[in-house]
Amino acid sequence: MAIDNFITRYTQPVIELLQAARAFLLNTCPELVVELDEPSRLIVYRIAAGNEGIVFTLIPSRTGVKLGFYRGRALLDPGGLMQGSGKVHATVPLTSAVFENPHLKGLVLFAMQTARDRNSRR
Repeated sequence: MAIDNFITRYTQPVIELLQAARAFLLNTCPELVVELDEPSRLIVYRIAAGNEGIVFTLIPSRTGVKLGFYRGRALLDPGGLMQGSGKVHATVPLTSAVFENPHLKGLVLFAMQTARDRNSRR
């Protein structure tokens, strides 16, 4: 699979975070469709075609992984997990501990519902 080959380019700690994030997203939201955007070095999770169908991205780097939220600044984030300086999109830096944070699951589920609502109006 292309994604499996893609992630082997990273260090073992980054690979482990990517694997944990992939499992977390698909266990929480099994209807997500996964695709690799190799030129942008992203793993994209969507529920429909086009930009409006994007819900999440996994953004690996040499030192870690961020979970990107499409239009994340419009989401409620009571746990204060989202970071970044973007005016539209937001990210959560991933650690092994963040997957145990109930606010992350709530944020992911809220992003999914927001994406469903956004796409039902198309």
